[in-house]
Amino acid sequence: MAQKKIIIIGGGVAGLSAGIYARLNGFDSEIVEIHSLAGGLCTAWYRKQYRFDYSVQWLVGTRYGTFFNTYKETNVINDDVKILNADFHTRMVLPDGSDFLVYANIDKWQEYLLEKAPEDEKAIKKMCKDMHSCRYLNSFDLAPSLRNPLHYIKALFDSFPTLMTIVKYRKKSFYDYVSNLKFKNDWLRNSLLSLYGNTDFSAVAFLLILGWYTNKNAGYPIGGSLALAERMYKRYTDLGGKFTFKKEVKDIIVENNVAKGVVLDDGTVLEADYVISAGDGYNTIFNLLKGKYTSSKVKSSYEKWSPFCSFVQVSFGVNKKLETKYPVQLVLATGRKIGSTVLSQFYRILNYNFDNTMAPENKTCIVIRFDSPYDQWKNMDRNSEEYKQEKERIKADALKILDENYPGSSEFVEICDIATPLTTVRYTKAWKGSYEGFRPTSKNITDQLSLTLPGLDKFYMVGHWLFPGGGIPPSIQSGKWAIQMICKKEKVKFINNDK
Repeated sequence: MAQKKIIIIGGGVAGLSAGIYARLNGFDSEIVEIHSLAGGLCTAWYRKQYRFDYSVQWLVGTRYGTFFNTYKETNVINDDVKILNADFHTRMVLPDGSDFLVYANIDKWQEYLLEKAPEDEKAIKKMCKDMHSCRYLNSFDLAPSLRNPLHYIKALFDSFPTLMTIVKYRKKSFYDYVSNLKFKNDWLRNSLLSLYGNTDFSAVAFLLILGWYTNKNAGYPIGGSLALAERMYKRYTDLGGKFTFKKEVKDIIVENNVAKGVVLDDGTVLEADYVISAGDGYNTIFNLLKGKYTSSKVKSSYEKWSPFCSFVQVSFGVNKKLETKYPVQLVLATGRKIGSTVLSQFYRILNYNFDNTMAPENKTCIVIRFDSPYDQWKNMDRNSEEYKQEKERIKADALKILDENYPGSSEFVEICDIATPLTTVRYTKAWKGSYEGFRPTSKNITDQLSLTLPGLDKFYMVGHWLFPGGGIPPSIQSGKWAIQMICKKEKVKFINNDK
């Protein structure tokens, strides 16, 4: 009997995951990718022996749990991958030049905060207790449509403290959560609020982060984003999966409300028994499918849920070892201009000295990132003089920032690379240039979108647009879920490995 064929739109981590499990379960699989390499937004690029990373700073599930098991099955992590667990989550530089440190351990952070603001002992311990209660969350291995009540009972038993905390704070914003703790120390209260600003960022999302770090289950895989994607790509192709690069899907073939294949930008027709979109959610639903298969929930999500703001990344290759204890720093600089962008709050400066694969010996990769709303860029032609001049202004301003943080280092810069929101859209078609889907807020943190669209058969969606907060872990998990659902439809037993 001929193998059933699955066409996968998009070769990011969700598409690679779907492809890997498709091959493990005996399906003919072909991934169509607009870029010249696999990984999607989980990527990096080389410039003069420097590798500039765009994605991974930490990865939930590097030690245990459902995500960890999926990583092992898809080659995200193997016995040769070194995981680095940081001492600090973030160093924030306040306007007066002083530090506000966020440790990568709840108890150490509590000790630090108590030393700085002893008058807020009760509030500090309450916040850290809430964080400790969020250390037990685990993802489901089965797709939502395949679960039964016993799966939810088990999850309740395994993750009871975390689930109770989530229920308690699921409708509360981070701003309201911090405000309700009634900190007496202005420095502490203002510093905490500066982490996410006066937005509707979810309190639950904040509480979960340090729980993962404390459990040493949110490490950094040495080699970063590109190495991760390359491992997945090798797993997929070793299993016999086909990958078509530098082709864009322009249409999804639908007959009698059944997905039948795709049409590429060169007119090539690829027929399939199933189609999985691991590409941009908005482009898939409203362009490729012309908005014919939606629901009130899908429409409402894209109308009301805000995507993560697009950003500009300025990457420097520095012919000097620039030392730091804090690989990730947020520098508060509200109102400062970088190019034409006026910062709403801060910029990030990342020093990749902790990963010796990023730069030649005794040299350093420095990355500066700042939010830059897509509306500033959407009407700009990337081949225009206007675009070139804007990048030159950004470079000049970023060099000043580099010297402010590492005095005298600009004279050692060997290469400067600037990626804008237009770069992101060009290579990934990400809606509004967003790098991680929808922001997690008090209105959506416990919600998610379905892998299927109403009225359309043999079609599935995977990737970070299904999950507020986005990111690599749920994206990879969703690829697995799609193949579980297809196996169920085909009445075959799902296989998660080839051993």
